[in-house]
Amino acid sequence: GVLMFVAEQYSGLFFLFVLIANIVIGLFQDIRARKLVDKLRLVTNPKATVVRNGSIFEIQVNDLVLSDILILKAGDQVSIDAVLVEGKISANESLLTGESVPVEKNIGDKVFSGSFVTSGTARVRATSVGRANYAEQLQSQVRLFKRPKSEILKSMRILFRYIGAIVILFAIAYGVTFSLKGGFSTFQSFQSSVGSLAGSLVAMIPSGMYLLTSMTLAVGVLRLAYKRMLVQELYSIETLARVDVLCLDKTGTLTDGNMDVKEIITYNGTSESEIRKYLSSLLIATKDNNQTAQAILKEVGFDGGFNAVDSLSFSSEKKYSAAVFKGIGTIIIGAPEFIKSRDEEIITNEIKKHTKKGYRVLLIAYSKEEKISDLTNDFATIGLLVVQDHIREDAKENIAWFKNNGVGIKIISGDNVDTVSEISRIVGVEGANKYISLENIPLNEVANYVQKYNVFGRVSPEQKEVIIKTLRNAGHIVAMTGDGVNDILALKVADCSIAMASGAAAARNVSHLVSLDSNFGKLPEVVDEGRRVINNLQRTCSLFLAKTIFAVVTSLVFLIAGWFGGLDYPFLTNNLYIWEICTIGLAAFFLALQKNSERLKGSFMGNIIKKAVPGGIMQFTFVLLIYGLATIFPNFVSLEVANTMAIFTFTVASYFILAKISWPLDGYRLILFLSMVGLGIIAFIFDFFLRSWEILKISYEVMSPIHVLVLFLLIALALPFYLIVSKLTSRLVNRKADT
Repeated sequence: GVLMFVAEQYSGLFFLFVLIANIVIGLFQDIRARKLVDKLRLVTNPKATVVRNGSIFEIQVNDLVLSDILILKAGDQVSIDAVLVEGKISANESLLTGESVPVEKNIGDKVFSGSFVTSGTARVRATSVGRANYAEQLQSQVRLFKRPKSEILKSMRILFRYIGAIVILFAIAYGVTFSLKGGFSTFQSFQSSVGSLAGSLVAMIPSGMYLLTSMTLAVGVLRLAYKRMLVQELYSIETLARVDVLCLDKTGTLTDGNMDVKEIITYNGTSESEIRKYLSSLLIATKDNNQTAQAILKEVGFDGGFNAVDSLSFSSEKKYSAAVFKGIGTIIIGAPEFIKSRDEEIITNEIKKHTKKGYRVLLIAYSKEEKISDLTNDFATIGLLVVQDHIREDAKENIAWFKNNGVGIKIISGDNVDTVSEISRIVGVEGANKYISLENIPLNEVANYVQKYNVFGRVSPEQKEVIIKTLRNAGHIVAMTGDGVNDILALKVADCSIAMASGAAAARNVSHLVSLDSNFGKLPEVVDEGRRVINNLQRTCSLFLAKTIFAVVTSLVFLIAGWFGGLDYPFLTNNLYIWEICTIGLAAFFLALQKNSERLKGSFMGNIIKKAVPGGIMQFTFVLLIYGLATIFPNFVSLEVANTMAIFTFTVASYFILAKISWPLDGYRLILFLSMVGLGIIAFIFDFFLRSWEILKISYEVMSPIHVLVLFLLIALALPFYLIVSKLTSRLVNRKADT
């Protein structure tokens, strides 16, 4: 641009306006998306519950100070280093240490930032905040948030690395060649050399392609934000669109998280009113606040009347909670498989009857021993609690959508496998009748069952992680949805993780996307948005790359020709305006915004090459053919005629590329294509009648009727040539992909 300004090539500087327009539009969309995302992030930003001056309230984590007293409960991400001063909790420190076994924390024990609470409630005093935290000190070694691998980003980096190197090499080669030929000796020769150099290099640079990619992704983020889906990592949109296996935790996805106690069944002479009091007192003591606990308390109330002397909060590992009541004994409630009951034979059939209907069944047991340290002794069954999960109204429709779009579904739940299987069957999960319980199955054996089953019950957090890793190792692109502490390990290792805003803070913090209204039904729309982004980028990037291929080959041919006294690169930046503006700039912009939910096939780079290479080959082949005619028949086709014919040829050919890349032409793309054709015709007419302005710098007057006839013949031949090359290129790319 500077050289062209010095050389007084002012009309050729119009490409800078196109570039600046691209930058402005891209930045506008990016800033707009960021502002909206920042507003939505306020909902999910880490908050801390603190006690100050005797009052309890929530503040932003960044506002914490030393000696603050924080209240921690199950599902909370620990945001500071602290010492426990009241209560007890279990904390998972796997994000820091790699060890997934929860660590019990009692009064006086330290809790570290980066860990998360799996069970219990406690008050802690902050000992380190900000950069002094343990997690901050380990930041160079430990990744708390795994960014998804992006094929788009990788492809863009490769393209720009090679194109950048090629442009630099050509700039040096042309500079040296023009210097040796005296191209900079006079101002007139300087003008000519700069025009040729600029025409070559500007044509090579896919100006706007990277910005268009950023803008397309930003628009995707914006559209998802309006649907209450927070994108925490930009390229996760692309990853989700490529997912071929979706792993779901039953609760919060197939079901809406709301539960009702359907029935209380009593045993061993215990009355229902006694059980209600026991449950109320137990849950008040443990302070459990998960969905099951909320449903039970809604049923039994908050006035149990018994004071617990000790308690054990629920955790995903133990699958039960318990409380000790003075003079009464120990009451325990949880999954029947995890509580040793002496009445197992009596209750098994009853449990099976309800789980087969899709209900959850919890065992309520009693021991006269007043201690919680050893819960391995036999318990007497005093009741069964039958709980009903509410299946989402749109669950069946959503499962069908993924099935029809080639995405496999695996249900991995901590619940009873019969319950999980029945709910999976109701919503249409394929293979729901063939299921397995992973209870007591060692981690090193879990991988053996991953490909054989689609429904898994009694899955521990560590087993969920193994399932995701096994699927990824088998070459699948895996998405995981979850909302609880038991999902965090799996969410962290998935290619794309989606959390529900109503779930645990720690689950939100490690996920790539967060559903702010906790609506699994939005997931098909998210996948559709990802497909729109990728499919449209493949189209638009192909338009840019075809021009780069054309420019590189023709520049190389004319550079070599120049070394032997032949013609220098003949095209100026003005000659490319219709191509740059109509069939690339505007067309790419509007193509990038179109709704496009076609299933993804092939790699991003492979699809771009498959679409771009044939167009580039067609254009440089017929342009070089024209200059071949000028070399062989100089009296018939002069260089001026050749220049004019070449400009018309590659401009019209660019419309062939646009049509092929837009194919099939639906209503939107047909209107866009015809609009660009009309705009191009208007530009030619405008330039023809205002030749003195030298906008396109085309010499119309040198064309005789016979030249026009030859031009039409060449353009007519270019189209079938392009279609043949396209078919051959597709076969080669597909064959390479298969091997």
